[in-house]
Amino acid sequence: MSDNITLPQGAGTLLATDEILGVHVLRAKVQTGVDGTAVDVSQSNPLPVGLVGSLPAGANTVGAVHVKPATAGGLSIYHNIGLSNTGQNVKSSAGQVFGWHLANTGSSAAFVKLYDMAGTPTMNSDTPAVTLCVPAGQVTSAEHTNGIAFTNGIGIGATAGSADNNNSAPGLNTLVVNVFYK
Repeated sequence: MSDNITLPQGAGTLLATDEILGVHVLRAKVQTGVDGTAVDVSQSNPLPVGLVGSLPAGANTVGAVHVKPATAGGLSIYHNIGLSNTGQNVKSSAGQVFGWHLANTGSSAAFVKLYDMAGTPTMNSDTPAVTLCVPAGQVTSAEHTNGIAFTNGIGIGATAGSADNNNSAPGLNTLVVNVFYK
């Protein structure tokens, strides 16, 4: 069976079709060419595209965005060897935590607590936003690509118990804490 069929209502009138698996399908393909010609758009004959105007000047991003290494603008690091039940201020204004790497060299589990506050947290009275368990002799790491929002600031401390109001100290100098924030 060949392409195109004659319409019965008009002598010699053709309807453009494409034969696909023995069935005529109305031809509605994109075509290019000067007046009086038509060439099907295909992988070997792509649709020509032209820019109507130029892109605006500046640091505009067009297309896929890929993270590329840079020497500025990265995350800040809170680093503490021996975090204890004395609260610490990481950041005194709004921020985001993007991850952590916590190591517990002690023989008992420890709990690192993150607080959404601009000042220094008090372990037995302030309520943590996040409590992270670091098992004895283990490492806990996490990455949060979109960040965890802290609207007031970021505070941190560690205890030997998981309860929000626990104030017992973990083993002396057993926690190595790295928190990545912005």
